[in-house]
Amino acid sequence: MKISKKIIKSLGKLIAGDTGVAPYMSGPELVDFYNEYGFDDEYGQGFPSRWVYSTEKISDSNDSINLQKILEDFVDPRRFIGTNKNVEGVVDEVNKLIKIDGYTLITDGELYKITSTHGNFIQEESLTVIGHEFIKEQVEKCQQKIRSEDYNGAITNARTLIEAILIHIIESIHKTEVKNDGNLLNLYSRAKKALKIDFRKDEIPDSAFQVLSGLDSIVNGLSGFSNNAGDRHANKFNTKRHHAKLVVNSAMTACDFLVDVLNEKK
Repeated sequence: MKISKKIIKSLGKLIAGDTGVAPYMSGPELVDFYNEYGFDDEYGQGFPSRWVYSTEKISDSNDSINLQKILEDFVDPRRFIGTNKNVEGVVDEVNKLIKIDGYTLITDGELYKITSTHGNFIQEESLTVIGHEFIKEQVEKCQQKIRSEDYNGAITNARTLIEAILIHIIESIHKTEVKNDGNLLNLYSRAKKALKIDFRKDEIPDSAFQVLSGLDSIVNGLSGFSNNAGDRHANKFNTKRHHAKLVVNSAMTACDFLVDVLNEKK
């Protein structure tokens, strides 16, 4: 997640509690809060002003997945228990600052998650640490769309997740940048060859071939389904909740397997 320098100071003051909207955090509390995201600071003599310290941490976290985590944890409703501050008001203030850069906080059950207002729910920097936890986070975002009855959006996100995994596999093995032309089947074919799981029927037992063929069917089906039902295209299919769940769960299964194979090779 990357934001413009113009709003970093405002976010630093907001998190420190200097604006009166969010709960006040003392110097030691700020140190404890930011140390959760990889910093190793100590509060003591020479410690800068609270808002200055907070601003420095936001600046240091900019253009990384840490900034997303900081903002999401900052508006965790559990932090507001026992205070006279309203989490919804804080979310509104954060959104006012980050919306111009293309981000917004949305509800995810009882919590809040950062999403892109440009339609891409996957942050680019996440691809460098892609793995099972990444897949879980992205599937949770798909499920949030299902809960909000945005079934076509969930299908589009599931396709984007698979595209991200396939691109990461190809780039990790071949050490080359992949330009995504939107051809999911081409990406899948390249990823299978890179992973060396592009077997012919006579090369492996029938049962293993059938299982791997099922993986092929998932990707092929998702490619066609997202073209017809995804919100990137005119909706040619009356997408229901169970359709969206099937697509999202199938995408998770495929991605989980592919990441396992990649990790095994590494």
